[in-house]
Amino acid sequence: MSIIDTPITTNDASFQRVLANPLPVIVVLWSGTLDSRVGEVLYELAREEAYKLLVARLRADENPKAAQYFAYDGTPVAIGWKSGEEKTRLMNPDPDQVRQLAAYLLDRGPAPQPRHTPKAAAAQSQTRSSASSTHPITVDIASFDRQVLRSDIPVLVDFWAAWCGPCRMIAPTLEKLAGEYGGRIKIAKLNVEENAQLAARYNAQSIPLLVLFKNGKPVNQLLGAHPESNIRKLIEQALR
Repeated sequence: MSIIDTPITTNDASFQRVLANPLPVIVVLWSGTLDSRVGEVLYELAREEAYKLLVARLRADENPKAAQYFAYDGTPVAIGWKSGEEKTRLMNPDPDQVRQLAAYLLDRGPAPQPRHTPKAAAAQSQTRSSASSTHPITVDIASFDRQVLRSDIPVLVDFWAAWCGPCRMIAPTLEKLAGEYGGRIKIAKLNVEENAQLAARYNAQSIPLLVLFKNGKPVNQLLGAHPESNIRKLIEQALR
């Protein structure tokens, strides 16, 4: 691989190739003008971590395909990508957070924490309340990392769609089990039509697909409309 010691400017045509490279990637998306301080640290990281880390910049307002793929909501965001998947994202990051993100991707430090803004505080409150929820929660690409991959309890994710009859058949069972196991396990529902990237990542080609996540990793799954006893057994195995 040739040395890349400056940030890559990527776009709709090339961002998938950037993500597919074997190195960890920091992708910064923004609209309008990028914070000059963040821009400077991107150049510094690209130079300091050449051969170890790719740094990419992407104008979301000029690249709608990439913006949709990353669920960009108009707020500048730094996304950490490694081993074919998003590891974490930082909304409106400052230079120190970007450096912390690089260290995290290179296994030199913990995941960076969001800034203590009202929006971040609300998200943290939502995370705490959903951890003890007695009903299935809804997740999407923006909340999947926080609610599933970084959950401190196991998460059973139901990959479903509104048109799927078997999905509707197991919905009452999932509601019941969410009540029984509240506080010990989360049950999350992910609409595959609205989150095609995540559906593809976890090979949800047929639904309903129940995937059990533990410590951020998929450890077991059930495909199809299984009876309550099978779903309960899947949950009990995760709690051992």
